[in-house]
Amino acid sequence: MNYNFLVVGGDKRINYLASKLLKDGNSVYTFANKIEGATEIDEEENIKKYKYDIIISSMPLSRDNINVYTPLSNKTVRLEELYNISKGKILIAGKIPKYFMQEDFKAKDKVICYDILQDEVTTILNTIPTAEGAIQIAMQETDYTLSGKRALVIGFGRVGKTLANMLGKLGMEVYCEARKDVDLAWIKAYGYKTVPLKEMKNNLCKMNVIFNTAPILILDKSTLILLNKKTLIIDLASAPGGVDYETAEKLGIKAILASALPGKVAPDTCAEYLQKFVYKVIK
Repeated sequence: MNYNFLVVGGDKRINYLASKLLKDGNSVYTFANKIEGATEIDEEENIKKYKYDIIISSMPLSRDNINVYTPLSNKTVRLEELYNISKGKILIAGKIPKYFMQEDFKAKDKVICYDILQDEVTTILNTIPTAEGAIQIAMQETDYTLSGKRALVIGFGRVGKTLANMLGKLGMEVYCEARKDVDLAWIKAYGYKTVPLKEMKNNLCKMNVIFNTAPILILDKSTLILLNKKTLIIDLASAPGGVDYETAEKLGIKAILASALPGKVAPDTCAEYLQKFVYKVIK
């Protein structure tokens, strides 16, 4: 069975996904994005004239909680407008607001939501391009080989686990920070150096590269002043990140915000993950 998709906004991952859906024989319409082979809708009021069953949008759906994230277009789409055109349809995106899922509408008006970023399998697979992208940045921004150097990974969630594994295979001496005793136990079991949060400041001065995955301000002024000025910080947390960038600049410490790496470094591979997710939830 072929499906009718409407793509609203989205980054390169969504473009690659749309191309794959087209190759499978599906119909794809686009708004606030341009995709080769797809039918572009010029004006928002014309959207409902087209036959579509499934809407695919950005990851995250919005960065300001007002408008849909449309990095490849100068068109603005308000979330409430997306909600209106999604009634009675399937919406696939990331970080979908809760009100899209409210139950007080008739069945024909209900938006059936599938949040990509809540899917465990897709989320885990996305840690691979995130980790590879972070390592690529580290190689570009340093004048030494990473092998034999010390790396601190702050946070031992999905990204932290994958990143620590790759860094270890490169020959780095890997330290991992965590708050929970269970995570610290896993860090030790994997063969990394354990760094409890309360002891993190004692370990900072000897690090060559610090990778932050924690979505909170953890590298603040009191922490940054303990670093060697040659230490490189790569912040993988969602914007605004977990680093006091103003202080880092004043101290002469290079800190790079590198959020949303999968869509930048491996959009085609990410699209393969998304394609499997889309077919899984709509079939």
